[in-house]
Amino acid sequence: MISVAPHLRRTKFDYETGPKSLSRGNFPPWPSPAGAPAGFINHMQKFRLHGLVADLWPNIRLMQLTGHWLFEFHQENSLMWTFLRMAYSSMHTLLVLINFIFVFFNLYNQSDDVNDLAANTITVLFFAHCVTKLAYFAMRSQKFYRTLNLWNASNSHPLFAESNARHHAIAVSSMKRLLILIGTGTILSVVAWTTITFFGDSVRTMPDPDDANETITVEIPRLMVAAWYPWDAMHGLKYVVTFVYQLYWLFITMAHANLLDVLFCCWLIYTCQQLVHLKEIMKPLMEISASLDTLMPHTTELFRAASSSSHAPLLSGNTNDFSGFRQQSGALATVQGGGTIGPNGLTKKQEMVVRSAIKYWVERHKHVVRFVSSIGEAYGTALLLHMLTSTVALTLLAYQATKIEAVDVYALTVIGYLFYGLAQIFLFCFYGNKLIEESSSVMEAAYSCHWYDGSEEAKTFVQIVCQQCQKAMTISGAKFFTVSLDLFASMQICMIRSCMAEVCVFGCYRNKKIDTETPYLENKQTSGFQSSGSDPIWAHSMFQIIILRYKH
Repeated sequence: MISVAPHLRRTKFDYETGPKSLSRGNFPPWPSPAGAPAGFINHMQKFRLHGLVADLWPNIRLMQLTGHWLFEFHQENSLMWTFLRMAYSSMHTLLVLINFIFVFFNLYNQSDDVNDLAANTITVLFFAHCVTKLAYFAMRSQKFYRTLNLWNASNSHPLFAESNARHHAIAVSSMKRLLILIGTGTILSVVAWTTITFFGDSVRTMPDPDDANETITVEIPRLMVAAWYPWDAMHGLKYVVTFVYQLYWLFITMAHANLLDVLFCCWLIYTCQQLVHLKEIMKPLMEISASLDTLMPHTTELFRAASSSSHAPLLSGNTNDFSGFRQQSGALATVQGGGTIGPNGLTKKQEMVVRSAIKYWVERHKHVVRFVSSIGEAYGTALLLHMLTSTVALTLLAYQATKIEAVDVYALTVIGYLFYGLAQIFLFCFYGNKLIEESSSVMEAAYSCHWYDGSEEAKTFVQIVCQQCQKAMTISGAKFFTVSLDLFASMQICMIRSCMAEVCVFGCYRNKKIDTETPYLENKQTSGFQSSGSDPIWAHSMFQIIILRYKH
């Protein structure tokens, strides 16, 4: 017989409300060593890795190093160090915003050509993700802190500590693998983006100022991103400085966006593993609760198909003997002592542990629900902004993809944009859909367990679980959409429809069925292009851009 370890012992208050979070001010005072100045130990206790922060520490540390406005979770929190961190983040933010403004100025200066306008708009929208998420985290960092601190201390049950530790280890391993995968993908993307810059001709076509009907080719700086600069970046030292600046800007902006996205996905991974843990302990929970009853019928005989003419008793054997059940489960063998043995063969301490197991399951599930709600509050608006920007960018990319005629630098660039943009959306949708699947299967796990062998309290518990888990947990984009694989499929359908509209307009224009001076609605009816409902404003603009392209 092994007694419960002291660090696993919990009181009734712990199971109902959870233990106190070990935040910075809740650590017990430590004795100062001899000769140490006053407050020396308390100064060292200002920060301690624990809970979800410890699990996500590599990601948090990378966010701090890349200049995110993440000023918590540091060893030194004096005024001077806080000022230096703010200056460090401000420097990165200023450099990111300055180059983004230069890219936007380039979009404005080259808006006279339709092809350049579409290409530069895609570039601006692509990096708008990074700038938006950097500013979003800076303004709503308190909600992120609250979500990170929501799981400060593990509140495990002595009977299910092994399952909780195992799924916690699985979650940490999955989060580290995801961080490594996204980090490697970010570095490879920057390397590929920089390498492809040195292939092809670094020129652009613009109207001839002397002849409006002719075009001329103008040489432009060989840089990763087309941007306008107030200095001449064509040659010499200014070109080298601009190139290094863009290389830094390219890496830091992509790191800002991807690290914040990884943080969101890691939260969902942790939530899914907690739900798997709750589903796994459902069956042993019912078996343990059955030990509270003094009468445990043999269910194999209870559902026996007996002959109608037979007078044999439905239940045979000693119905009060269920020692074999406890020998098979062995879960209560770890609880020693606790007074006299009752009629059910359990001591008072063992009964208390059994009854607290259901409370542990309910409190853990309520905590998961609160955690998911906090994730939605912290990141929901960022998801909405990301999807709105991606919708326009992917639509323009579908338009650009129709101009691919060979495997060249242009084709590789468009495919790279498409793959990167779709990969970002797929990352959200995959883990959002996984959360929906895991949370919706909790009810099935509750019904599939041997609830008919449990106590009356356990049967009521299963009924409540089935009622509460009918609606799956979801993450929404500020209540406008649900993050799932259905959303990813709808984005692909939007791209396909844009390509079909492009091909339809091109074919009709070549057959002289479209007049470039005719309004949008008449042209749409002439071309035979159909859509369900009223078209949005961007569809009108997209249609006119396509017509202008083939007109010129």
